[in-house]
Amino acid sequence: MPRISLVSTIRRTAIAGVVFSTLSVTAAAVARDNNQASPIERPNAPLLTAEYAALRRAQIADVDYTIAVKLDGDAESFTGVVTADTTLAHDLKQPLTVDFAGGDVKSVRANGKPVKFHYNGNFISIAPRDLRKGENQIVIEYSHPYSSDGSGLHRFKDQEDGSAYLYTHFEPYKANRFFPHFDQPDLKARYTVEVTAPADWQVITTAREEKVEEVENGLKRWYFPQTKKFSSYIFPLHAGPYAVWESDANGIPLRLFARKAMAEYVKPEDWFKFTRESFDFYQKYFDIPYPFGKYDQVIVPDFTIGAMENVAAVTFNEAAYVSRGAKTQAQRQRLANVIAHEMAHMWFGDLVTMKWWNGLWLKESFATYMASLALAENSEFEDVWQNFYLGSKRWAYGADQLPTTHPIEVPVPNTDEAFSNFDGITYGKGGSVLNQLPYYLGKEEFRQGVSNYLKQYSYGNAELDDFMGALGKAANKDLQQWTQNWLYKAGVNTISASFQCDRDRITSLTIEQSAPEQYPVLRSQKVQLGIYRMQGGKMTRVAKVPAIYSGARTEVKDAVGMPCPQILSPNDEDWAYVKTSLDGNSVAAINRHINDIESPFTRLMLWQSLYDSVTDAKLPLTDWIEFALANASKETDINVIRLIAGHLESARAYLFRLDIPQSLRKEKLQAIEDFAWRQLNAAPQKSDAQKTWFQTWSDLAQSKTALKRAERLLDHKMTIKGLEIDKDRSWPLIALLNRNLFGDYEERINRQLENDSSDRAQLAAISARAGRPTLEAKSLWLDNILDKRDTLKLSQIRAAAGSLFPAEQLDLYRQLAPRLFAAVPQVSSTGDTLYNKAYAMLFPVVCVKEDIAAYNSALTNSTNLMPALGRVLKDRRQQSEWCRAMDTLQHQANN
Repeated sequence: MPRISLVSTIRRTAIAGVVFSTLSVTAAAVARDNNQASPIERPNAPLLTAEYAALRRAQIADVDYTIAVKLDGDAESFTGVVTADTTLAHDLKQPLTVDFAGGDVKSVRANGKPVKFHYNGNFISIAPRDLRKGENQIVIEYSHPYSSDGSGLHRFKDQEDGSAYLYTHFEPYKANRFFPHFDQPDLKARYTVEVTAPADWQVITTAREEKVEEVENGLKRWYFPQTKKFSSYIFPLHAGPYAVWESDANGIPLRLFARKAMAEYVKPEDWFKFTRESFDFYQKYFDIPYPFGKYDQVIVPDFTIGAMENVAAVTFNEAAYVSRGAKTQAQRQRLANVIAHEMAHMWFGDLVTMKWWNGLWLKESFATYMASLALAENSEFEDVWQNFYLGSKRWAYGADQLPTTHPIEVPVPNTDEAFSNFDGITYGKGGSVLNQLPYYLGKEEFRQGVSNYLKQYSYGNAELDDFMGALGKAANKDLQQWTQNWLYKAGVNTISASFQCDRDRITSLTIEQSAPEQYPVLRSQKVQLGIYRMQGGKMTRVAKVPAIYSGARTEVKDAVGMPCPQILSPNDEDWAYVKTSLDGNSVAAINRHINDIESPFTRLMLWQSLYDSVTDAKLPLTDWIEFALANASKETDINVIRLIAGHLESARAYLFRLDIPQSLRKEKLQAIEDFAWRQLNAAPQKSDAQKTWFQTWSDLAQSKTALKRAERLLDHKMTIKGLEIDKDRSWPLIALLNRNLFGDYEERINRQLENDSSDRAQLAAISARAGRPTLEAKSLWLDNILDKRDTLKLSQIRAAAGSLFPAEQLDLYRQLAPRLFAAVPQVSSTGDTLYNKAYAMLFPVVCVKEDIAAYNSALTNSTNLMPALGRVLKDRRQQSEWCRAMDTLQHQANN
């Protein structure tokens, strides 16, 4: 067994520039407007700048909307009339703009009179002479195409039964694709809604309808009462022949919606159970009754994110949360977590909302943390914080290694930049930092501060200083320095613990903290020191010592007299956001006793540290593979199994990327495949481990023996006891055959589509065909992605892009790389963030110097790229440089 270093290293890269508060922009804009100075010229683009939003917020004192729309399932566009009752703070010296991208404006009336207006495709301009200080009524008649990219008002046509389903998704700046209005979070409004739609549809928005009447041509008209005030990006309108289930949560009416073709797979008992548990927890924790009356949850297809906190009508990604087979406990917990996450937003995000998009991280981080807290305190799941580490925490550490890392709180100059910050820092690191605040301040003090904040700013907008001030006041602590160190400065620190023992007892223990050169700040937070010793054949935690460290060196007096550690874990159970360096004795003990460690959470963290040492080029990949295959079969905890299985898939990809002898590559690939197959067959029937190893084997198999097994499983000539090869499990096997051009791979797709014509199957077929290792297949789908953007749905583009260049097909990537990079300016110039994100999926991690040079050229020659694309190119370049370092280390090991 090779000696293995388990020291985890996390790279961070500095971001040039100064972090500043948008308050300064707001103040400048207000002063500029009130003094009637030179106007701010608004760019003709489908975005909103922070500077112009601040100006408009100073112009508009109040606004409410009445929206009347006519919807159907067949036309390409919908029509509407919006009435904006607007109070202006003073007479205007420049036109008032109303956001409305990509539609058609029929007429504009102001204060009862038709007015001339200018519409440039992005916003409507109304001259100052047509408006006045005080109350105004602006009425706009319009039409707009339904969208096919999951934003605005999206229309989905079900290929199985022809039904049409509509839903809205607006964050951060797409509400103006549904109706003309002032689309910024600090212009909260009340909404009165009227919808005309087919009589057999459900129509869902924030309020329950107060009246429905029949009108001509098989239509009905739904009337909804005025809502409470909230920001337009969380306004919902969903419509279609949805199946519906109803329940109750202590007087709060609950409904769950899904399209008819998927209704049989929905388990409403889980949805309502998790919803009731979350309501029970949050209303007590926040000490505020649920503010929006009823609670609907709508499961929708083609969704581009996991879920969205629309007020009282939350949307969920159907593909992510509805399985056509038995769910694992991990999947059930993921569903419970996302339900709790979105519900937390009803208070933190919807009731109280950020003023501008620099505050996006706070609402998302808060909901990320609160969802795990709600599940840990009030659910059936006992491994919540392990899953927090597996998901949010690892995402944060991964994002923090990349050149696009940034402080948690960053300036956001415009709405395009807001979207680019939906990342592991926004969710994962922010959530991790909030997770350690209750340890630092006290759990009750933190809870009280949150409650006070929500009560003070209900139905309004707030900023980071407001939140931190409420926490500090409740805990009687000045958090100004903490806020600066943690939220306004990038970087992750490292801690190590050194100790002395006498007669098997600790006589002194010191925590030492260091910082990377580019981020020299030293921070303070609370950790738990875990002391482990062998007892009765198990490496058992015999003591745990909470400690607050700060500065370069902290003596932990409470550890004196504790048992002398064989393993000392400086961040036991992952309280803190920090990387750790283990002492030599602990590393040696872990090498011998990884499977003897009693705590699954500790094993989880140590396995992750072990793989970090591979990607940090401190441990040769082949050494890790040997260690994993020698030790992983004894693991019984499902979370550790999931982690190891994922690392084996990653290791397989690196075997193709690294320049290693073909015989060695073939040997290790076969060893991994054989191991996964043995684990699949050894796992308990119907267990989550069995389902995990099936997915892993399907992803990494490549031998003829494995491909024949895949055929036999599909033909039901081979069975794995306890595992049903259902519709969703058939497609990974079909993709495997297509990725290897094995057997009747095309006929497999066609036969499966005959039995499964769902949109999920159609997307799986695209992925399978795009994954074929031929230049013809790659060229066809690259052409489609570049030239048929207007005819393909975004979900179809994403399905192809995600499968086009797997690691074993890098030679085909190299043949098409010139065209791939040449199209970067063209893709960026579309200004479409979602399309740019999909196109970015095409770019792989590479390990060859010449391949990395292509990333350098693209970034040098293509300036001002859309953030959604430019950030990925920077990250891939850095990941590829790390891969080169792994390659160098592997060469040294081979020689």
